This record gives sequence, structure tokens and C-alpha cells, in this order.
Amino acid sequence: MNSTFKPETILGYIPKILQAFPVTMEILLVSLIISLIIGVLITMLSLSNEKWLKRIAHFYIAFMRGIPTLVLIFLIYLGLPQLALSYGINLSKVSKITFIIICLSLGSSANMAEMMRTSYLAIDKGQREAAYSVGMKGFPTFYRIILPQAFAIAIPTLGNNIIILFKETSLAFSISVIDLMGKARLMSTLSYGANKLEVYIAAGIVFWVSCIILEKLSKFLERIYTKSRKKVVI
Repeated sequence: MNSTFKPETILGYIPKILQAFPVTMEILLVSLIISLIIGVLITMLSLSNEKWLKRIAHFYIAFMRGIPTLVLIFLIYLGLPQLALSYGINLSKVSKITFIIICLSLGSSANMAEMMRTSYLAIDKGQREAAYSVGMKGFPTFYRIILPQAFAIAIPTLGNNIIILFKETSLAFSISVIDLMGKARLMSTLSYGANKLEVYIAAGIVFWVSCIILEKLSKFLERIYTKSRKKVVI
């Protein structure tokens, strides 16, 4: 382990850590898409008139929001292959990145579902009734009236959820995935712990700057979408 702190080495570590940035982005984007799809399905269940479907949705959301992501990673990474093997299915060739994507998608889907549900409920019911009164059907009403407004409401929360998901990709190192955090850990290990603090500070800077960019992008998209909606006359 290093005996002296060398801040001048921090900037030199950043380009090396960024070599793993594509892996982190792959995990983020695929997990985001899957979590949104699952979130839509859970939202549909939670808004159903059937009580048992609502209970399933509420249980899923409560469970996924209550269990730590790191615990979920170990449960799925260690438990799913054993469960599959008991049914004669061998998952030994499934990549570690796939397991991480499954875990992050499930964990994030609960937040996405709550975001969608609250955005939908924020729309005045009178707008749906007005659309029906002029002859619009269910899907056109949802697509032209409800969805654009719900999306505008959801953008800030969606941006926050994406940032949370991005930061949680750092947990991929726990099963030896070489993402940003995994790359930092590997660099520290290969140097036998020399300049370990500097390496992790460099990793922290990469995550911090990336989160700032994601936040700015979210606010930019919110402004653009809001302006474009004001020009639309329904």
C-alpha cells in the first residue's frame, strides 16, 4: 500500500479508467430499456381494477425497493444458475454482464413503475372524459392526450432514476465485471495497492462528471420537450 498521497497521479488514471466506459454504458442503456418495459407492465397491474393484480404490483414494488441492489446481485448471480441447473438448464456460459443487467433492470423497474403511476394519476381525469365526449377512443386518447403530458411530468424523475441507475452500475465490480469501478479495482490490484486512493478518487471524478452531464441533459430535454408541447394545439 502506498505510504504517501500523490495527487498529481490522479488525472493520469482517468483515461485508463475511461477505457471501461463503453461497458458501463452498455449496462446502463440495456438496463434502462428493460426496466422501462417492466415498469410499464407493473404500472398496468397497479392501475388495474382487479385487486389481486394491484397486490402483485404493490408487492413487487415494495420488494424491489426494499432489497439492497448488492444483495439482489448476489442472490441472482449465485442462486439463478443453481435454480436453473435443478431444471437441467446450464447457465455457465451466460456472461456476468447479463446477470448485472438482469439485477439492475429488476431493481430499477420498481422506481420506473412508481414514476409512471404517479405521472399518469397526475393527469386530470376530466381530460380523458373530454376526449371521449368528442369521439376519441381509448388508445388515441392515451397516445395523444395522456402520454405527452405524463411524459412531461415524468422527465425530472426519469432523469433522477437514470442517474441512480448509472451509479448502481458501479456494483458490477462485485462479480468481477470490468466496468468503470471494476477497471479501477483491477488497476489497484495489479499495482499491489500502490496509489489505491488516487485510483478511486479518479473513478469518483469520472462518476461525478458523468452524473453532472446526465443531469444537464435531463434538464435540457425537459426544456425542449416543454417548449415543443406549448406549440402543439390539440
